[in-house]
Amino acid sequence: MRSPLSGTADRGDRSVVTPHVVAHGVTKTYGGTVALDAVDITVETGTVHALVGENGAGKSTLGKIIAGVVAPDGGRFEVNGNTVQLRSPREALDLGITMVAQELSLVPDLSVIDNVFLGIEAHRGPLLNNRDTARRYAALSDHYGIEVDPDTPVKDLSVATQQKVEILRALARDAALVVMDEPTARLTSDEAKTLRKTIRDLADRGVTVIFVSHFLEEVIAIADRVTIMRDGKIVRTAAIAEESHDSLIQAMIGRSLDAAFPKRVVPASTAPVVLQT
Repeated sequence: MRSPLSGTADRGDRSVVTPHVVAHGVTKTYGGTVALDAVDITVETGTVHALVGENGAGKSTLGKIIAGVVAPDGGRFEVNGNTVQLRSPREALDLGITMVAQELSLVPDLSVIDNVFLGIEAHRGPLLNNRDTARRYAALSDHYGIEVDPDTPVKDLSVATQQKVEILRALARDAALVVMDEPTARLTSDEAKTLRKTIRDLADRGVTVIFVSHFLEEVIAIADRVTIMRDGKIVRTAAIAEESHDSLIQAMIGRSLDAAFPKRVVPASTAPVVLQT
C-alpha cells in the first residue's frame, strides 16, 4: 500500500502520487571502491533532473539506488517527507518510482499491449478482459501522448519505440518518477530527438524523470536541473539555465578546460630538428 504522500499526477480515471525524493548522506562501496560518498540530493516533482559525470563518477549507481535496484550501504531516503528503505525495485514501485535501464526488459514475441499490462491484465472472473485492457491502453497512451500500435509484436519495433513501450509499462504500474539510465546511448540522432520530446512531455504532465546521461547537449536541451558528480561525490546541483557545456565539463573533470585541453603549440618552421626517422 502507498503511504499517505502529498502531490498527485492526474492519470485519466485515477490519481497517483508524484514522489519528491531527498537523499541524505547516501554511501555505496564495491570492495575497495567508493561509488558514492555521502551524497545529498533533492529531486523535485514534475521535473527532468539530470545526473552527469565522467565514467565512474557514480551517477548510474545513484540512479539505481533511487529506483531500488541497488541497496545503499548507508544514508537515508525521504519520499514526500517520509523516511523509507528501498530494498528492491518492487518496494520502490510501491512508492511510484521505477527505472528504465539501457537493457530493456520486454518480451519480444508479445504485442505492445501485452507487454504494457503483463501481470496486471484486466480480468472478468477467471478470464482476461481484453476489451477493458484495450480501453486502459488507449487512455494511458492518450493521456501521455505516447502512441504505439498496441498489436505490434515488440520484436518488430525499433529500440527507440521499445523504450516508449517500457515507459508505458512503467506508467501503467502507477510510476510517477522514472529513472532513465543513458536512454539515448543506442539511438540514432532522430530517435534520440523523439525520445527527448517524450521525456519532456512526461515532465509537463507531472511525471518526474531522473535522466542519467553523458551527452551534455541533450542534458542542456531537456533538463530543468542538473546534478554534477565526480569521484562518487556531488560537485553541485543547479538549474540548467545556470550552466553551459563548458561549465559542466569543468565541474565534471575538476579543472579548467585550458588545463585539461591545452592549446597546441606549433613550432616555428625554423626550429631545430630534435628527432628524425
